[in-house]
Amino acid sequence: MRIQLANRLGHSRMLFVSLPTELIIEILLELDLRSLLRCRQSCSFLKDVMDDDKRLQYHIELAAAGMEDGPPSTLTAAERLQILRTRQAAWDKLAKTSREEVPMLEGGVWELHGGVLAQGEGSRTLVLKQLPSAIRGIESREWRIEDLGVNMRDFGMDPAQDLLVVIENRAEWTGTTCSVHLRTLSTGEPHPAAPRPAVLTHTPQEGRYSYTIQIAEDFVAILMTCGDADHSELLIWNWKTGQRRLYINGSDLSSFAFLTARYMLLTSLPTMELDDNDVFHGDDPRLLVIDLERMSDRHQIDFSDLDYLCAFHYPALADNFATISMSVRSDPAPNWRPDPALKVPFHVARQERLFVITLWVVEGNMHILPFISLVPSTTFLASIESIAPGETGRTFEWSEWGPAGSRLIPAPPTHTSVWVCYVYGMTFTMSVREGSKRTILALDFNQMNVRRAQARQREQSETTEEGEQSADDKNFLVVSEPRVFRPAHMFKEEVTTSLPHIVRKTDQGSMEGEGHFDAVMVSEDSLVLVSSQSHVRKYRIFTF
Repeated sequence: MRIQLANRLGHSRMLFVSLPTELIIEILLELDLRSLLRCRQSCSFLKDVMDDDKRLQYHIELAAAGMEDGPPSTLTAAERLQILRTRQAAWDKLAKTSREEVPMLEGGVWELHGGVLAQGEGSRTLVLKQLPSAIRGIESREWRIEDLGVNMRDFGMDPAQDLLVVIENRAEWTGTTCSVHLRTLSTGEPHPAAPRPAVLTHTPQEGRYSYTIQIAEDFVAILMTCGDADHSELLIWNWKTGQRRLYINGSDLSSFAFLTARYMLLTSLPTMELDDNDVFHGDDPRLLVIDLERMSDRHQIDFSDLDYLCAFHYPALADNFATISMSVRSDPAPNWRPDPALKVPFHVARQERLFVITLWVVEGNMHILPFISLVPSTTFLASIESIAPGETGRTFEWSEWGPAGSRLIPAPPTHTSVWVCYVYGMTFTMSVREGSKRTILALDFNQMNVRRAQARQREQSETTEEGEQSADDKNFLVVSEPRVFRPAHMFKEEVTTSLPHIVRKTDQGSMEGEGHFDAVMVSEDSLVLVSSQSHVRKYRIFTF
């Protein structure tokens, strides 16, 4: 039987390779990266076909780099391949192609999304800058929206949809309506795709609110957080129809992010209590997933009664520790696409993104120890796929998803809840001190990239004498071994995580003369160093 099967497979392979080469290439272009690599290993003929064809090489390099092809243009596959390799080399070494300083304005509101840095100037004016990329052919551009006609409390944007979402700043008292204006990012006029008068409204409970805005295709989601009353309200609208899609309120909801267009992640703060010695105690932190297709369209839902799809639990904290805050960040949104006017040759892939969950944990009643949980979307989705149809309230314990599917790291002192654009695609950035100097680290969780780097390092080790290490090697590290989280006494039991990743860091020469900066943010083509002290207020943009 096995001999017959082998003969059939061999015959099928012979039939396939006997096809015209152009047809074989077209078939191979439809395959994913894993299938392509298997084909390449199956016979010398297919290996030669792939190694000789620039379209197939570009197809493979795109997938390995976590990229998607851009819109058709005059660029050939060979030219796009060269641009892609140039970009990857620049990011591997964090070798900037340009540096620019942008003054930090006094408006108090800002946003970095889709390669656009926007700042408020006063209460009604927006100043916007398209960040450039010499490698991907994006030109720098600046424009202003002089008068929005309303005072801004906060705003969000999606350059691909030319969408600007402005929350109007009004005096806050009982019964005051929150107005959300839907404008074009290019001119500030009412967006033509929004129903007239291009304003969404909601009347929250009394209090002073801060806002978190996320846009995912047709959805605009806004989390309103009232610090005075320890109360939050999450609203989702279809901005093109004006219909409210979801309304959740409660005291334990602190942050959210779109996992996919269907699933949403919510942080669930555990209830805490003070004992007789003024020491906090609480339940273990967790992330909830809700299925937007199953949720009520318009009715108000109390967070404590939420019919969630599943919960991802973190390891149990030691007795003297309690979680006081959680946040979740990811960028770009699912199914995001670049501004079509830019005509980029390729862009960050949409099927996988990195989620950065920050947990602020208090020891006793005073010592705060923040730590960061880095989780690819595939870790969450793999667990969700195991849920039976119709099942809700599923619990995934830490042992089921965390040790192999994530990394836990202590948060550096510079990690902030203000300058939160520290993740893009599968890359997380942070700054750390090395002696008296500040270094930027970029952690890459693209597993295809990791495996390629591991193979490259194995090849180099075979040709390099023992003990030798280049300067580039010192700034490029593949982390694949399991690591125990420190400080270990934070949890009841030892916690180990092992998700492989690449750590890139800036060399000291590239940071020479940069001086102090508070935080580092990341966009598709840039690192943005933030200085927000009273005597130095600016953004330093390193472009790749």
